Amino acid sequence: MPTDPLSATGTLLTGYSGLFKIGTRVAQDHQYSVPCNEFWANVGYSGQGKSPIHQKLISDPAAAIRLMHKHQHEDAIERWLKDTEGMKKDDKPPRPRPRFPHVGGNYSPEALDIQLDLHEKDGLGALINKDEMSGLLQSLESDTKRGRGTGEAQLLELFDGSGNLSLRVEGQRQYERCHVSLYGNIQPKVLRRAIAGDDPTGKFARVLFNLLPLKPLKLRYDDPTDQERAAYAHAQKVLERYAVDLHQQKPATVELSAEARCLLLDWFTPQQAKAIDPNISDVVRSLLGKTSAHALRWAGILHNVHNLNAATRELRVTAQTMQIAIDIVDTITTEMRLFHQADDDASTLLMRRVHELSWGDGSSPRSVGWQYAKREAATTKSLRDLGASGFHIAIGDLAELGFGTVCKNGTTAYIAERAMPGQT
Repeated sequence: MPTDPLSATGTLLTGYSGLFKIGTRVAQDHQYSVPCNEFWANVGYSGQGKSPIHQKLISDPAAAIRLMHKHQHEDAIERWLKDTEGMKKDDKPPRPRPRFPHVGGNYSPEALDIQLDLHEKDGLGALINKDEMSGLLQSLESDTKRGRGTGEAQLLELFDGSGNLSLRVEGQRQYERCHVSLYGNIQPKVLRRAIAGDDPTGKFARVLFNLLPLKPLKLRYDDPTDQERAAYAHAQKVLERYAVDLHQQKPATVELSAEARCLLLDWFTPQQAKAIDPNISDVVRSLLGKTSAHALRWAGILHNVHNLNAATRELRVTAQTMQIAIDIVDTITTEMRLFHQADDDASTLLMRRVHELSWGDGSSPRSVGWQYAKREAATTKSLRDLGASGFHIAIGDLAELGFGTVCKNGTTAYIAERAMPGQT
């Protein structure tokens, strides 16, 4: 599959997060906590393997859970038919409704309200599961254009685990709490067209859009060995077992350790300052404003998975777990900030080429100044026209995004420190 460790793990754990019980939360301190849910979407071109990734890491691990709820509903219907046999229609209690751990297809906000009402009664979480996320975005847009806006408002509230009260002619639907995660796949052009440089409600900032690595599928011509078949079957069972165990886990709120809290706040403080800069774009402002909420959620998800079968359960989120959560969010946020810059933007091209010159194959990054970059990187007139001032802005942006550092030793130069998306 065309995945790197981040893409595979993020996809799998997003699916797991939708199986948690209501009340599975992570607290930054005594005043602020969030549900251990996540909104995640893999961004890739058509034919890049998004659907097989979804099948192996979202759908297959939860197959036994979906089947269990299907059988429970069938048993409930059978008991209801037996108990109401011979009763008048008006005297019969309501027919049992099915509960779906995975909510897919073209659901309506009203249908989802019904599901979440049922889920709350049993303390169950849910995963909105969209192999093609473009349909969800189109339905939200259509709903807003019709003047209702209920779909978008609902999605914003689901991220925070909030309740909802729907008053309708046929009756009311009410739930006080929910636990909902979201998984989807989307193509880059569709995503860019949907966002269109603006995110006033922050709905796109609530989703971590993960760019799948651009690499070909690893095809093989020989038959798999018996050992490979057995290892694959074992891996499938392991992922399924974790899903079942996490689904059965009792809900609890876990707190950050003092060290983990310091890591989170020290990392988020400069991002918050950048988010209120009047010169920053609206979409990046929304993106930066949600990084703390995402990192806190990932710390809680990772903590629950790490401690599921541990002999001694950690009572608080460790600094190590918090750092992994920060790295996840930091990587995706950085990639998306580059994504939101136009593909043909000269300054973006200059940033990429200067970084490539410095990074090389990653074994020994070199220092790149303007004179060297002018000769080697600015190969087109549009790049040359940026000049030395454009170069200094570009390397400053690269440093601010965390790809390298700007050093001054006689002349100002740039040294790459980590690979850009699409590099090895």
